[in-house]
Amino acid sequence: MEGVYLSRAIVKVNNNNEAYATILNTRTTDETIEPITVRLEKASKQCFQIKSLEPRHKRKSIISNHLRLEHLNEEEKTSIVKICESYSDIFHLPGDYLSSTEAIEHKINTINENPIYTKTYRYPEIHKREVNKQVTDMLKQNIIRPSNSPWSSPLWVVPKKSDASGEKKWRVVIDYRKLNEVTVDDKYPIPNIEEILDQLGRSKYFTTLDLASGFHQIPLNDDDSKKTAFTTPFGHYEYTRMPFGLKNAPATFQRLMNTVLSGLQGLQCFVYLDDIVIHAASIQEHEVKLRKIFDRLRLNNLKLQPDKCEFLRREVVYLGHTISDVGVRPNPDKVQGINSFPIPKSTKDIRSFLGLVGYYRRFIKGFAKIAKPLTILLKKNQDFKWTNKEQEAFEKFKEILSTQPILQYPDFNSEFVLTTDASNFAIGAVLSQGEIGKDLPIAYASRTLNESELNYSVIEKELLAIVWSVKHFRPYLFGRKFTIVTDHRPLTWLFNCREPNSRLVRWRIKLEEYEYKIIYKKGSLNANADALSRNVYINVPSSDKSERIHPKSKEEIKKILVENHDSKLAGHCGFCKTYQRIKQRYYWKTMKNDIKNYIRSCKSCQVNKINFKPIKVPMEITTTSKQAFEKLAIDVMGPLPTTSEGNKFILTMQDDLTKYSYAEPIPNHEARTIASKISKFVTLFGIPKFILTDQGTDFTSNIIKNLMKLFKTNHIKSTPYHPQTNGALERSHLTLKEYLKHYINERQDDWDEFIPFAMYSFNSHTHTSTGYTPYELLFGKKPFIPNSLIRKSTLRKFIDKPFNKNYDDYISDLKEKIQISQKLARENLIKHKVKSKQYYDNKINIHDYKIGDLVYIKNNLTKIGINKKLSPKFKGPYEIKKISGNNVYLKIRNKLVTYHVNNTKPCSG
Repeated sequence: MEGVYLSRAIVKVNNNNEAYATILNTRTTDETIEPITVRLEKASKQCFQIKSLEPRHKRKSIISNHLRLEHLNEEEKTSIVKICESYSDIFHLPGDYLSSTEAIEHKINTINENPIYTKTYRYPEIHKREVNKQVTDMLKQNIIRPSNSPWSSPLWVVPKKSDASGEKKWRVVIDYRKLNEVTVDDKYPIPNIEEILDQLGRSKYFTTLDLASGFHQIPLNDDDSKKTAFTTPFGHYEYTRMPFGLKNAPATFQRLMNTVLSGLQGLQCFVYLDDIVIHAASIQEHEVKLRKIFDRLRLNNLKLQPDKCEFLRREVVYLGHTISDVGVRPNPDKVQGINSFPIPKSTKDIRSFLGLVGYYRRFIKGFAKIAKPLTILLKKNQDFKWTNKEQEAFEKFKEILSTQPILQYPDFNSEFVLTTDASNFAIGAVLSQGEIGKDLPIAYASRTLNESELNYSVIEKELLAIVWSVKHFRPYLFGRKFTIVTDHRPLTWLFNCREPNSRLVRWRIKLEEYEYKIIYKKGSLNANADALSRNVYINVPSSDKSERIHPKSKEEIKKILVENHDSKLAGHCGFCKTYQRIKQRYYWKTMKNDIKNYIRSCKSCQVNKINFKPIKVPMEITTTSKQAFEKLAIDVMGPLPTTSEGNKFILTMQDDLTKYSYAEPIPNHEARTIASKISKFVTLFGIPKFILTDQGTDFTSNIIKNLMKLFKTNHIKSTPYHPQTNGALERSHLTLKEYLKHYINERQDDWDEFIPFAMYSFNSHTHTSTGYTPYELLFGKKPFIPNSLIRKSTLRKFIDKPFNKNYDDYISDLKEKIQISQKLARENLIKHKVKSKQYYDNKINIHDYKIGDLVYIKNNLTKIGINKKLSPKFKGPYEIKKISGNNVYLKIRNKLVTYHVNNTKPCSG
């Protein structure tokens, strides 16, 4: 074919018996080469078939199908498609091999060359198939290669977002933590996100570009490939491209993008790692900028992922923010993550939550003051107590971000306004532009005062707020005229003061390098001035209030609330979502309070939703027995798999003082069976003064009642569904289960054979609450434990130990020893209870009930055939008829039933 030339030589044939040869088309049109068979020179007997080569126009059509342009009109769509088709070679399409750039390579500089080898993690069979699939693909793409490196980092599989079809996706990642520990830091600077966002103002069109597997387009230094080695069940491999997870990978990527787009950043586009945004005031300007960026990407052999690029948008999500010509606001998806954040249960949870909301700190007026209750809990040696104060701060952050606050872009050709304020424990400022009183916010800033600053006078705190705020917003204010708005006169006082202290002199000097004027305004006349003291926040509604419907009566408001909360389409959502839904179409002055009160009193919500603030009253310290078997706790554990002897349950008993435990396997938990086992126990250890059980029918029958009368024993019953009453015995059940797991057979039908051994094990180990073994406290001597390594001399000494002269002396010595040990054990037990109470009471949440109050109770029982997960979490409400300590007596089906207050929640509305 004239004008189409095929290279004369094939340099290398790969394992698939394929070779790649260069073809040059000098024609002005695209051409298709049909498959033909060619024979090489006579020295070779091999024949090769040239595969069909697709013309470029087919590639163009593939690209246009992958572009997301449904938001554009036909003219705009044609313009974008035309540009992308002319740069078809810079897009990575299905079936393409991922190329690499020559602009830069990644190096791994370690403090030494000693190989690091970490054992491979185990993972499920389903993950093995995924690992094999992805490793095979990376081998084909030449991203990895087989390795014999002595280095190895473990591999694991993590979930990705599901695709459009809902299919689960996985990502194979390498845990390079050990390698990163010995890697020398690369201090290359990463751009400041706020600076990028500030410079996007007055642009109407935005395009975001996404590189296809950006990290894998950067080659790895060949000498360092060995350090990235990892092992799979299918072999040992190492990377030839820069992998994810390396300590300095972000720095290398930023260095690459700064090199590739040198001279274009700031004017044509902004780059943060692999996130490129092009901004323009017109479509024509956008086209020019887009071509310049594409030229640079082509020159450096970098490929884009077409279906992840957003072209010519009036609004785009970039770096966790939604940007448009109106301003910047938080990304709704990120805000949804914040709204769904559960109530923190630890300082770690608080740090995670503050990290999330802190990313949007510049949107939140008075951030430091709102966060104060939460940050106090992060202090060293601070008890973790979640009270109403912390809950209000937690909900306040969610509420502010749910209103989608918008910040305007700074105009560096106009004058800035800095409004400052100070409270007793925080300072803050608002940077804005526009006519004072109507100025629009650009950013908020605040912080809490440290211990020494808390002692400042009011006027010093106000001045500190000005000095700190000016420094914080220095990039905006330095070298420009600006106005400071304050409701105090600290600057006048400062400059007229003849002998200011050294601190005020330093502050005066710091402010002298700025050019500003001061306007004094009372806090009541200035919406921004009292940001910290009043927690004002910006609330930009989705539409103007005058355009929304204003309900005129309580009946209309009730109808709106029912429609937007109770209906099947509304779904009984919480306050934030319901408020957002209603405010789009309606407005009335008391809207927020009405919505809150309505949701709080919704019976369906109270019954079905999780109680995030459960009642938790202080722990009651129970009386401690003074002698063994004064009080005996009894419970039934099971059902368990039926043994060959027909046993399904275990009857457990434990002495309150010594913690000596006794257990018997039983076929059922009928009262007659339990009574016979209790009688057997009594013949061995004597009659207890008190017996503690739950309120199950097996312990409340007439047979048990008659047995108690016979023994003249007081029967104490615990509160229903409050296992803490019988806590020590309940915990021993866990120990017993753990013991049995180690010894039973695969069928689990021989557990009853090991009960005596389990009890000996439990009774011969030191109990944490008493400091003694239960055996020693009961029998006055340490249990003899067989030991194959025990010395004969020690054994002889144990056996030949001289006896007392007579039984009276023996009994006297034994009695004294038991009394001393039991006394010490009782003291230790009381100390342990006090310590447990202190720990438990750190997280209390008290609610004062009164007789006549309505309460809901936890729904612990579900009917057979009813799914527990879909059942209501609470039932009721029921009226409180009597209160006794931490127990309430409720009237249920004409009976008084006792419930511990921890199993209740107050009825609202």
